[in-house]
Amino acid sequence: MPRLLLQRDAELAMLDHRLGQVRSGTGALIVVEGPAGIGKSSLLAAAGDDAAAAGLRVLSAWGGPLERDAGWGIARQLFAPLRRTPEWDTLAVGAAAPARRALDDEGATPAPTGDAMHAAAHGLTWLTCGLAARAATLLLVDDVHWADAPSLRWLGQLTRRISGLPLGILCAVRSGEPPAEPELLAELLAAAGAPVRPAPLGPAAVRSIVLDRLPTAGSAFTEACHAATAGNPFLLGALLDHLAAERVEPSDEVAAGLSDFGPDQVARAVDRQLARLPSGTLELARAFAVLGRGAPLRQARDLAGFDHSRAALLADRLRSAGLLAGGFGGYEFVHPLVAGALYNGLPPGERALWHGRAARLLGRERADPETVALHLLRTEPAGESRTVAALSTAADRAWRRGAPQNAATFLRRALAEGPMEAYPEADLLCRLGLVTAEQVKPECYPLLAEAVSRATDPDQRAVIALSGARALGLAGYSDGALRLCHSVLDRPADADPTVLERLEAELVCGAWLDASTTGEARQRTSRHTGPDVLPVWGVHHAHLALAAARPAPEAAALLRGVLDTEVDSLLATLLKFCLVTAEELDTARALCDALIDEARPRGWMTALAHGSFVRAHALVPAGRVREALPDARFAFEFKLANPPAPGLVWTLFPLVEALTEADELDAAETALTTARSRGWGEREPVGEPPPGLLRTAMLLERRARLRLAAHRPADAHADLTAAAATWQALGVRHPGFAAWRVDDSIALALLGELPAARRLAEEHLDLAGQVGLPGPRGAGLRALARTVTPVEAVPLLTQAADLLAASPMRLEHARVLTELGAALRRANQRATARGPLTQALDLADQGGMRLIARRARQELLAAGGRPRRAVTSGPGALTPAEHRVAVLAALGHSNREIADQLYVARRTVETHLTHIFQKLAVTSRAQLATALPDR
Repeated sequence: MPRLLLQRDAELAMLDHRLGQVRSGTGALIVVEGPAGIGKSSLLAAAGDDAAAAGLRVLSAWGGPLERDAGWGIARQLFAPLRRTPEWDTLAVGAAAPARRALDDEGATPAPTGDAMHAAAHGLTWLTCGLAARAATLLLVDDVHWADAPSLRWLGQLTRRISGLPLGILCAVRSGEPPAEPELLAELLAAAGAPVRPAPLGPAAVRSIVLDRLPTAGSAFTEACHAATAGNPFLLGALLDHLAAERVEPSDEVAAGLSDFGPDQVARAVDRQLARLPSGTLELARAFAVLGRGAPLRQARDLAGFDHSRAALLADRLRSAGLLAGGFGGYEFVHPLVAGALYNGLPPGERALWHGRAARLLGRERADPETVALHLLRTEPAGESRTVAALSTAADRAWRRGAPQNAATFLRRALAEGPMEAYPEADLLCRLGLVTAEQVKPECYPLLAEAVSRATDPDQRAVIALSGARALGLAGYSDGALRLCHSVLDRPADADPTVLERLEAELVCGAWLDASTTGEARQRTSRHTGPDVLPVWGVHHAHLALAAARPAPEAAALLRGVLDTEVDSLLATLLKFCLVTAEELDTARALCDALIDEARPRGWMTALAHGSFVRAHALVPAGRVREALPDARFAFEFKLANPPAPGLVWTLFPLVEALTEADELDAAETALTTARSRGWGEREPVGEPPPGLLRTAMLLERRARLRLAAHRPADAHADLTAAAATWQALGVRHPGFAAWRVDDSIALALLGELPAARRLAEEHLDLAGQVGLPGPRGAGLRALARTVTPVEAVPLLTQAADLLAASPMRLEHARVLTELGAALRRANQRATARGPLTQALDLADQGGMRLIARRARQELLAAGGRPRRAVTSGPGALTPAEHRVAVLAALGHSNREIADQLYVARRTVETHLTHIFQKLAVTSRAQLATALPDR
């Protein structure tokens, strides 16, 4: 074989330079790319040795054809050495604790739909960042093109976190090899700079290697070797091994007969080499090839059917022949090309039989069920129930550990095993549908529909439909969810009445969201009254009462009885939105806080994003814009990176609203532009949000407010006209939910259409009077005041301010106070105007309502007041991120705990605290509690 790393000075220098950047604290993804045999693995090994010698912590892993279906296989290899050390229990804690889900063999606890995967990935990210915070760290992944999907997805996420950390990811990828996960691999490699591409060996290097093995070779022979192998180091070594084994003399005549020597020639050379070795060597080699890299001798021995002594002697011969390496820690072939030659040399049927024997052998050893399943995937279906059971067990483990894609692979193979009874087949189809729904795959509905159709037991049909409808709804497949519900409700047979009622409640929840199905939702809700109905119907009756603009106490009483609605359902979201509409802001926020507090330490990112966007929706009307912004940003950014796509608009409208009220109008436009570039989250991209949907109506109202803030009343009016049509189609009249009339009245007044503006304001006030809530009444009076003279406006706005003074709707209160002060000033009552304007400015500064603060400050100056300058110190000067850090620090959390909770680097927390101490004029954490009076 050639001497290691001959003619590799340039490549090693490039790697050394980049690893030097890692040592200095600049995180980097480094890729070594090239064809098979070019020396990528040798470069990685040398770079790893150099990094370890320089004091870096080096963690290594490799991908393989067998292992690519092993969920978290790369991650488990990387961290396996650490898990055997005392340090492990101090590492996998806090935000890193969910990493145990991916790494531990047992104990993965259930997570809300879709969150096991996110929990594991985020836990691994924080585990890795924590390692780098202790010491510079290098993750070394060979043959990353064969990496499993969950590990690839995690590595891609990790690349977005390594900036500013002494953390490097060094990967080798084979060019020309179809990757196991093309999209995930492309996403990972896109984060790297220019790859290091090992160059082929030149003629001089080849001559040196050839002469080292065959001293009598002449120049014609060495040139022929270079031409035959194109300077590929491994192929050159394999060619020389082959020539030596064949006892070929390095003559010019032989040189003239040398042709291209590539992977196919390697396979034939390996076959001839094995034919010359003792009987049984081929069988042992095949056993190692089937078992995969790192297999111990005892497993290869048993798989080949040999006693231990014979297997040990044959392994020695394979090592001596230069085909096998390793020992007590496990065996591997000297190169994947050798392993591939042996494995692919087995006929498909015989190869499947080998894998079947390997699965049974590993099962007897009580191996990891997923390892057993890797072999069962490669067997021919034979109708064996034990195969179905083993694959089912492996799928459950993969699912719990956050590897739904691998779970789906196991379940598909289980279904292919052969005919089975209806109940287990329907169960497998249901689980496959749920797993694919977690991945937001379009085939999830057909799978769940087939599960329902295959089920012959009525109770099983109903349970499948219920779990499937919930999963489809959360994945954004609302049409499929409704169809699945109907497939059982239209033919209920003798299913459990309680399950059927829950299924109908789930159907109604989805039906409220689309104007084409709200009629059905009303009809079904009206049929479920009385003391014997399930409590969840209280949510639907509350929504019905709110939509019809019935008196607020009616809806409030209904909502108080259903505060423990299940989280794994859209009903929980509907409940919180109803609470916000009913001005039960503290209750809505408390429910979100509870969900966030449960989700954050477990890494349940989907649940965390859900709690965050709904909490933002509740915080903005409460005037707590500064607190709403981080929640809204987090939820929107999470949905950008993680479908379901329709969830994008749900997280967009609270963000646009918070950014508008924070006077970050350009940022709000950027968020809208980003969503538009994604087709508003629709599966078939559209130029405008589709009409008739609840989320569209809510977004159009918020976009219109942004247009008003940007002095574009005509555009605002266009948006509000479209919103009005959608609200009317949805049958929603509540003036606090469908608040379009207020903003459209203001837009029309600005456009000079005062009669139309007044008509809308009066319509809104009539509805607000029916509901009886301060928020809509105050907003309606504010709109009406825009249509009259300043003198006439003052009593209207004074009434509105009085209504809102004790209300939780502080945003509307601050708006009304600003309008009141402006009206007083224009009515030539400048001294009187200063009171409400000062009060509005105080409210706005406290809550981060900078849009209102700007106007209040301008009006106060015009009224002859002397407003304080824009806040540069005190709590009002804190950015949203600083405010959140300050609150957590005041509650006694350490920097690491804060970083864990907010999913930011510890260095970011330290930077925020430096700014916080300066703005609050404090010198210790103990002083923060008194410096934040409204926390």
